[in-house]
Amino acid sequence: MERSFPIQVAVIGGDVRQRIVAEALVETATVVKVFGHPQIELPYGVDYAATIDEALDGVNVIILPIGGMNEAGKVRGNQNDQWLDFGPYFATCAGGTLLLTGSLPSRWLKEGVRQGYTIIEYAEDDTIAILNSIPTAEGALQIAMEQLPITIHGSRVLVIGFGRVGVTVARTFQSLGARVTVAARRPALLARAAEMRCNTVSHTEFPGSLSEMDIIINTVPARVLEEEQLIRTAPEVLIIDLASAPGGVDFDVAGKLGRNAILAPGLPGKVAPKTAGAILATAIPELIRKAHSVPFRTSPAEINR
Repeated sequence: MERSFPIQVAVIGGDVRQRIVAEALVETATVVKVFGHPQIELPYGVDYAATIDEALDGVNVIILPIGGMNEAGKVRGNQNDQWLDFGPYFATCAGGTLLLTGSLPSRWLKEGVRQGYTIIEYAEDDTIAILNSIPTAEGALQIAMEQLPITIHGSRVLVIGFGRVGVTVARTFQSLGARVTVAARRPALLARAAEMRCNTVSHTEFPGSLSEMDIIINTVPARVLEEEQLIRTAPEVLIIDLASAPGGVDFDVAGKLGRNAILAPGLPGKVAPKTAGAILATAIPELIRKAHSVPFRTSPAEINR
């Protein structure tokens, strides 16, 4: 099939979602190379790269996992405990390289600007984030069902934050008969939660309801459950933190208090990798097409508008 634009792509690290994205790009990219996955598991038409150097050679598009790169420049590999040291290679690509990833720390964003990269942080793309909230909510439900000796029906659930993930989480637990309370900052979000027949509490007042909850699910990427709040929770409570880094729970304090607190990043790739991969495989090629319709040196803000 004729390729629609002359791009060469390197897909670095990540889980099965990255392989599904690579497979989707075969139809439109001149070359698709993958590093960090077993050669035997790569889709037809995708080239195996034995090293990062080999993967990056000659490419003008780099795709990192939705989990992005950490402060140390590490990218999560195919296995949960595997990390790929991508930082040293960050400055080796030509200016104008298009880099797509879920998110980058400010340090690497600034370095990318200096290198003349176009950077798209796609984790905040509405199409991706809203659809990803479905397997995220199902994963949280699975954790709750496995960890608790009570049914979801009739359980008391606090959802902290009512953004794209919080809305879907609240709806999912409510559909099974849970008594859901939503804590949020904005009055408009609390009004929407009330319209969904959830109980509501303001962001400043939710600590007063912590002792009543069987399940607390945080979606806010900022510390909202520190010692002052955690000591108010019931000893048998289940706390699930779905927020992106740095998360919202002080896990050291939670451990000292004997609370069952679970950090649960990347649930879409764990509970529904094919579905989550299909979401990315639909969205990422479109983001690349949009990026190619403007000059490569356009700023990330302009690309993401």
